[in-house]
Amino acid sequence: MKTPYRFALILGLAAASACASTTKRLDANEDLTADSGELTRGELEKAAQAMAQKVQAHFQANRPAEGIFVAFLPTKNDTSEQLPVNVFDNRVVADLLAGKIYTVRVEDRTKALSEIAFSQTGATANGISAGKMRSPNFFIQAEIHENIFKTGGTRIVEQILNFEMRSVETQLVVFSDQIIYRKKPRNQKGGVGW
Repeated sequence: MKTPYRFALILGLAAASACASTTKRLDANEDLTADSGELTRGELEKAAQAMAQKVQAHFQANRPAEGIFVAFLPTKNDTSEQLPVNVFDNRVVADLLAGKIYTVRVEDRTKALSEIAFSQTGATANGISAGKMRSPNFFIQAEIHENIFKTGGTRIVEQILNFEMRSVETQLVVFSDQIIYRKKPRNQKGGVGW
C-alpha cells in the first residue's frame, strides 16, 4: 500500500473514531441524578421557584406600606460539591421580580457608588444622585449544608437548603423554610469529595 493511501486510511479511521466519542446532547428538561448525589441545576431551580412563591405569599398577606425591597445575599454553599448556586440565586430574583418584589444586590453597591461618583464629576451628560438608591427593608439569606452517612451499609447524601428572610430594621425572622434532599449515590464506593 502506498504512503498517501495509508495516510488517508489512518485519517479516515481517526475521524470515525473521533465522531464516535463526541459528547451527546441531553434533554435539559429531563431530571438527572448526579453519581455523587449532589444537587442538579433542575433541583436548584425548582427549589428557588418554591421559595420565591412562598415569599410572594408572605408579602401578599403582610405588605409593608413603604414597599418591598429585598437584599438578596449570595447563597452560601457549605457542601463538598461545586454546586451552581448562582442558578438558584438568579431564579429566586427573577421569580420575585415577576411578583413585583424588587431585589437589591448589595454586593454590587460599591460598583454603583463608583459609577455615581464618576457621573457627578461633570464628565457625563447627566449626573446621577446617590439619594435615589433604595435601601432594603428585608434581606434573604440561603445556605446549603451537607450531611453524609450510611444506613444499612448504604451511603446516603443529605443536602439541606435553608432559606431565611429577616427584617433589616428589627432583625426579626419573618419567613423561614428549608428543603431537604436525601439521595443514594449511584457510586456507593464514594464520590466526588468523599
